[in-house]
Amino acid sequence: MSNVKQIKGQAQGHNGIISYEVDVDDNQIEDLKILKHSETSGIFNQVIDKLKKSVITAQSFNVDTISGATVMTQALLDSAKKAVAANDVKLTPKPMAAKSTNTQHLSADVVVIGGGEAGLVAGSRALTKGQSVILVEKNGYLGGATILNGSNVTGTGSKVAAKIFGVNHDTPATLAADVARESKHTNYPAMTDLMAANIGPAIDFISDFADLHYQKAQTQTPEHSINRQIELPTASSYEFIQKVSKAFNAHGGKTLLDTRVEELTFNRHGEVNGLVAYQHSTPVKIKARSIVLATGGHGASQKMRGAESQGLDYYGPMTSTGDAYDFNAKLNLQTHDLGWYKVYPHGVEVEPGVAKLTTYASKQATDMGALYVNTKGHRIVNESAVYSDFRDAILAQPDKVAYLLMDERTWKQVYDLLVLHDFTPKEIQDFFDNPNQTPIFTKGSLTDVAKAAGIDAEQLQQTVTTYQGYAQAGQDPEFKRDAQYLHTFDGDTYYLIEQRGRFATTLGGYSVTTPDLELITKDTVPVANYYAAGEVAGGANGHDSMPSMMNTWGISSGYVAGAAASANAEAQKATGDTELNIVALMGTNASKSYNRDLLSAMQDLFDAKVDFSIEEIKDLPLFCEDCVDEAPASVTDLSAKIDAADGVVIAVPEYDHAVPAALKSALEWLSCKEHPFKGKPVMIVGTSLGIQGTVRAQMNLRQILDSPGVDAKVLPGNEFMLPQAAKQFDDRGQLMDQGSVDFLKQCFDNFLMFIETDESTPVLA
Repeated sequence: MSNVKQIKGQAQGHNGIISYEVDVDDNQIEDLKILKHSETSGIFNQVIDKLKKSVITAQSFNVDTISGATVMTQALLDSAKKAVAANDVKLTPKPMAAKSTNTQHLSADVVVIGGGEAGLVAGSRALTKGQSVILVEKNGYLGGATILNGSNVTGTGSKVAAKIFGVNHDTPATLAADVARESKHTNYPAMTDLMAANIGPAIDFISDFADLHYQKAQTQTPEHSINRQIELPTASSYEFIQKVSKAFNAHGGKTLLDTRVEELTFNRHGEVNGLVAYQHSTPVKIKARSIVLATGGHGASQKMRGAESQGLDYYGPMTSTGDAYDFNAKLNLQTHDLGWYKVYPHGVEVEPGVAKLTTYASKQATDMGALYVNTKGHRIVNESAVYSDFRDAILAQPDKVAYLLMDERTWKQVYDLLVLHDFTPKEIQDFFDNPNQTPIFTKGSLTDVAKAAGIDAEQLQQTVTTYQGYAQAGQDPEFKRDAQYLHTFDGDTYYLIEQRGRFATTLGGYSVTTPDLELITKDTVPVANYYAAGEVAGGANGHDSMPSMMNTWGISSGYVAGAAASANAEAQKATGDTELNIVALMGTNASKSYNRDLLSAMQDLFDAKVDFSIEEIKDLPLFCEDCVDEAPASVTDLSAKIDAADGVVIAVPEYDHAVPAALKSALEWLSCKEHPFKGKPVMIVGTSLGIQGTVRAQMNLRQILDSPGVDAKVLPGNEFMLPQAAKQFDDRGQLMDQGSVDFLKQCFDNFLMFIETDESTPVLA
């Protein structure tokens, strides 16, 4: 008989209470439903699906949290676990396969670090250029800082914008001139020109690639001299991230979430050729011909904060920690203006030091006649001016706080826009219900709101009276506000909202070349195979980006970097790969062998320098001379791989003071009709449980490899014999003794030299 239970509960999320329901049938979790939440939808929608799948699969709430949403997902798991237990549900967790801690080895033409807007566009562009692409993202969701923003972007030069605006005489030169003017000419002209020239083709590309349908943006801000701002129907960047990531995967791109990059790898010439990351506890190594760095900004990094950010609220993702500046440290890259921040005036502090934006709501309020006042009750700015004027006016106040004063008619529209852009009705009501806490949200008579905010009531009344006169006259002699925004206040009920400076975006970053966006060193030398896109490469917008321009830079730079990375990968293919191809032969058919662990450890150590593949002999049949003329495919396939290799490593166990029979049989197959070892450089390694480390087997193998028909060129000396194998490897299969590692590295370097010099003289260890 079915015993269905619908267990409801609540957990404390980042932005408020998360109400949920766990559906249980006969002590089995059937579903985890979210009934209500106030989290950022673009993040939450991605996170909750992953979490639900993990819980149902495991039939347990003891599952991994989602990176980038750790606190929220842990709170939800803990709460649901208690709620289910309190309802006498006895869950039976399903046995889960043990997580592999062995290194995962992957390769691609292009690898993109960062799954935000710029990274997704770069990866998508490279895919359409015919490259294989892997995108790695440290969070358990895609979107980066973009996920917190609107979708508004400029459409300058695009076919998309032409359909929306018709002939509006917008040009890349006009856009670049606006950027220069609004940033007070702090922008880097070459970067700005690249952005302005490419945003049109980029918008057309990504719209077609991901089936995006841009329309005229609801708000056309005055910083732009021409109507050029477009947005998606939802006005949300989540729509962009969702559709582009779906198209990226549909076109063959591979996405790795919860994968944090820890270091870069380099080939034997010292060029960047890949990365090392960790997906939870599993190491992931990816080799690539080109890398695109799209890791975002560093606004959440306290250690990187500059003086300019002091006293400002932060509203960006807490995961914008500047990781790239750690894993790029060895490259000595050139940076610029790391202390630049995009400061907006329209912010509400929702918790100490953390803000939410009110840009759209605040713009609507001032369009309808609202005023910006300080604690003394004075107006502080032309309320219809550009955002930078608001910013400077608020930051000029001793407390860096201003208040937006409006009537009830205006508040109704402001409220709708607040709810549309990341505020919840309950959250707003809580602001009004707690007048003694920040942020200040208050309504009532002019005297009431002044008192609640600590504003000089008498001066505020005088300010309003004066303004009413300006509005009636249609002129503002004090601040020169445009007459179309001079609207008198209706009624006797006023609303007052606190406004603080806030930032999420950093505007400086790594220096890059134009037009390819290659990263450069402090000596201004381009770094081969390494490109940058998005917020991590600053300069295009200068010290103060106009509205819509961070999305403009993200999309255009991703478009450019993706193409440049693709061209670089294609050039490498055309000239032929320069990395040595090493085939490592497993010298036994046993399913478990410490020598297999030794080869895996060598692959981890050396696959950045060379292409290192491990081949088995367990599928080869016992050698039979009668079958030589019809050798099985497993033999011919292995022979072809050895023949194509630049060198071969053989890991040999020791059976009865000699090589294993399976290895002897394999070598007989490979020396009778097939002769892939002839003149082939070979390195011998081995490990055993005893203290001699396969010394006799190695001597035996050297004799075999030297025999007529085999004729291999065996690396002299450099005898790597690892004793007491059971004590040598950690749980990840890596060698624990540093002395052994150092000696193995020395031997392998000598082997590479042996291959490249093609000399028969001994290379001494």
